[in-house]
Amino acid sequence: MKLQPVLDLATKPRVDAYEHPERLKDHTWLLAGGDVFPYSTAASRDQTDADHIVAYQPDGPPGQTGPHNSAPLRRRHHRWKTHGDYRGRAAGPGRYLWQTPHGLAFLVDDQGTRALDEAEADLILTAPPGFDIHPERLTGAHVEIDLTSGTWPS
Repeated sequence: MKLQPVLDLATKPRVDAYEHPERLKDHTWLLAGGDVFPYSTAASRDQTDADHIVAYQPDGPPGQTGPHNSAPLRRRHHRWKTHGDYRGRAAGPGRYLWQTPHGLAFLVDDQGTRALDEAEADLILTAPPGFDIHPERLTGAHVEIDLTSGTWPS
C-alpha cells in the first residue's frame, strides 16, 4: 500500500524551476487527463512528458512552471510544438488552445478537440492572464475571472 497526499486541483502551485516536480506533474495530469495535442488519443502517464505550453525562459519571471503553463504531451507532439511552429496556450484548468502553422485553431479540453473560428481563437489568445474565455457559438462568450491574485489584470 502506498500513501499519497490528496491534491487540491483548485490550487495553482508554481515553482521557480524548469523541471516539473512529481507533485506538479500529478496535478497537471489530473487536470488534463492525457496528451493535450489536438485530436490526440489519451495516452498513459508513462507515454507523456510534462511540457511548458509557453516556452520556459531561464531569465524570465518566477513561477513559470505550474498547471497554468504545463501540459502532458507525447514526445512527437512536443517536437511539433517546439520545432513545427505550433503555438499553444493554456485556456483555463485542463483547457488548451492550439494554433497550427497555417493559422487553424483548436480547443482541447475534457470534451475532446474542437475547431475554433478565427474570432473565437483571437478572443482566447488576447485574453489577459487570469481570464478564462469559453466561446459559445449560440450565446456569445462566457468569461471566468480569477480574482485570487488580488490585482486586476491590466
